[in-house]
Amino acid sequence: MINCLMIDDEPSATGLLENFAGRLPSFGAVLTFNEPLLAIDHMNTNEVDVIFLDIDMPGISGIDLFKSLNKKPEVVFISAQSEYAVQAFELGAADYLMKPFTFERFVMAINRAKERVENKKSRQPVRGRDYFFINISHKVHKIFYDDILYLEGFKDYTKLYMASSSSPLLVLHILKHFEDFLPAGEFVRVHRSYIIPLRKINTVSRKAVTIGNTSLPVSDNYRERLFSIIG
Repeated sequence: MINCLMIDDEPSATGLLENFAGRLPSFGAVLTFNEPLLAIDHMNTNEVDVIFLDIDMPGISGIDLFKSLNKKPEVVFISAQSEYAVQAFELGAADYLMKPFTFERFVMAINRAKERVENKKSRQPVRGRDYFFINISHKVHKIFYDDILYLEGFKDYTKLYMASSSSPLLVLHILKHFEDFLPAGEFVRVHRSYIIPLRKINTVSRKAVTIGNTSLPVSDNYRERLFSIIG
């Protein structure tokens, strides 16, 4: 079972989403909000797995609402416009629904989000461990969290830059895999292409972070999250 939140300023829209969700056995709690600020309060104090989030809302857009969340669940953005799709997927959206959409298209979106939720839960590191194992080029490597300097994404691959190695490790996983897997309190995404460990940061500005002698960019989509973590 997954806990799902549906946010749209139009009651008819949340009613439709609730109706669609009611046909599926995979849902646990399903809550709907027509007031975005009330939804934010709820998500900051309750466990939510997936949100269906309308972008075109008065007062605060769905994009800005998602950026403001301290703990980000899987998200399916909804809009009558296609122009926000690139930004939505840069924020890690599981899917992007264009209004009006069918029940079949809704099912496709929730299945994608559900798969991410289940993968994330199954990949949670064993409590107390300071390392994990990963398959790289047909060999299983033991990676210590404290050895990671930063991660850089390249389409279907991710480079792991390690303090103990002069050359990065090339892993056949997208950067989103590591964003979901790595401990959220220790690693943060600062750009569509970079994840960094907080303990390795030397300096931070609005445009960049430095780790050792390396400067990495901080993008607009991730800046607010970074600064909320470091205070």
